[in-house]
Amino acid sequence: MVKFKRRQVLFAGVTAGVTASLTADYWGNQRDRQRQAELETLAEAQRNPDSLLQQAFQQDVTTAKELRKINAALRLTSPKIPYSRKHSKLLIECSKLATQQYLKGKIDPAYDGTLTSLPAYRSNLDRYRLIAVFKGVEEEIEETVDVNVPVALDPVYQQVEYTEATVQKTLREAVKLKRKIPVFFGFVLSSDTDSLIVFRGTQRTVEWIDDLTALQRDYPGADAKQSYGKIHQGFWDVYQQILTPLPTTVAQQLNPSRPCFIGGHSLGGPLAILAAIEIALKVPRLRSQLQLYSYASPRVGDPAFAELHSRLIPNSYRVVNLADTIPLVPPTKLDGTYVHIGQEWAFLSQNGDVLPNHVVDTYRNAIERELESYGAKTYQNLLRDI
Repeated sequence: MVKFKRRQVLFAGVTAGVTASLTADYWGNQRDRQRQAELETLAEAQRNPDSLLQQAFQQDVTTAKELRKINAALRLTSPKIPYSRKHSKLLIECSKLATQQYLKGKIDPAYDGTLTSLPAYRSNLDRYRLIAVFKGVEEEIEETVDVNVPVALDPVYQQVEYTEATVQKTLREAVKLKRKIPVFFGFVLSSDTDSLIVFRGTQRTVEWIDDLTALQRDYPGADAKQSYGKIHQGFWDVYQQILTPLPTTVAQQLNPSRPCFIGGHSLGGPLAILAAIEIALKVPRLRSQLQLYSYASPRVGDPAFAELHSRLIPNSYRVVNLADTIPLVPPTKLDGTYVHIGQEWAFLSQNGDVLPNHVVDTYRNAIERELESYGAKTYQNLLRDI
């Protein structure tokens, strides 16, 4: 008679259990694979390429209709004052000055932001006083400067044959200089007849990234119980955290009996839009005097924000080159909904690439020639030399 030890019995039991479990798992997986294969075969048999293609096309049509529906439902308050070509020319001229102001500050450490030394400054601005200059946080830049280094008559140099190019390269050393510069964002001018608040366009890589980062946040209005809509997080960060002084602070100094024109190109457009509503809410004595002109501006907020903005600042105009892609960002539907603010005045200047279609000189050229129009159905292409 065969005798089994207790350990052998236990081991045999465990082995049998594991084997049974593995066998069940195997056949279960087999059934799952067989079921998946049957479903794939059934799906392939029912697959209609023409139907799938039609569904894809229909989805594009549906999306386009939704975007048009969003803009059609927008209820912006119409301007009470006609578009002023005179002031639009002045504001786009100042937008050019704001760009030059930034560039000069980048290369001249002693530059204080004054305008009269800039190449685009013209005598028609002599009647204005510079009230304030908008600066951002200081930026550290690194420049490479070629320095001519005198070479002593060293025997080593006499023993080595250098080509002329090698000698020239050896005698010119590249010196890296690091320094901090103020980042200029614009300025405020005042005269006996009106005031101008102007913001420059996008010049730095990080600002382009902010333009395209489309996260939304609630607009922080004065009344916590009221909804003011949603705005672009990146534009608000530039306005609230970088600009010094804040436009609302400077606005306190302006004469409330005179018109106040606010303008900006590219990134300056969103800054102008935010400055306008901030001044309207926080400096209410200026509200009725505010007029907003944006050029090549990206979208800033959702429909609720746009409608509130237009109620507070109805005299708002948006000048756009129809060949410019920057006003198309952020997309209407992305992380939230974005719409434009202001009555549209458009022109067409297709110069073959993103930058020449967008730069301030393209807008200035069209506006100086009075080619922007409201509600036109056809546009003649305006070409210019960049």
